[in-house]
Amino acid sequence: MSNRSLDDLNPGDVFKSYGRTVTEADIVMFTCFAGLKLPIFINEEFAKKHTDFGGRICPGLMTATLAAGMMEEILGPATIAALELSNFKFTVPVRPGDTLRAEITVEDKKNLSDGKRGVMHGRVRVFNQRDQQVLEFTEKLMMRRGSMAELV
Repeated sequence: MSNRSLDDLNPGDVFKSYGRTVTEADIVMFTCFAGLKLPIFINEEFAKKHTDFGGRICPGLMTATLAAGMMEEILGPATIAALELSNFKFTVPVRPGDTLRAEITVEDKKNLSDGKRGVMHGRVRVFNQRDQQVLEFTEKLMMRRGSMAELV
């Protein structure tokens, strides 16, 4: 896990995550947990017959959730809270078996008056194994400043 604080991030910095393959179990657990019952997520035969996807797809919010896990690996314990996640653009369907990776670009940062925290504005893009962008969104995260040594 990263031990970068907000002080270590600069506008223009780009961080890339590990890859993660979406499994059948991921989709089943997410749709059950979220209570999603749309046939495009849970019924392969329906999705083959009645959609242009050729089979089931992953819920967009599941893709966003996987991206959040990948971002945690990059930003680590410096993140205090997500203040805003917005402008979600789901551009290519994610299918079981796709391997995803996230890329975070620091767009701006602002220190708060207490000197211990600040806000990072970033853009997150998620790509599949074919380097197709499947998701993009913006984020504002409250983050710690200073040394992270005592937190890791």
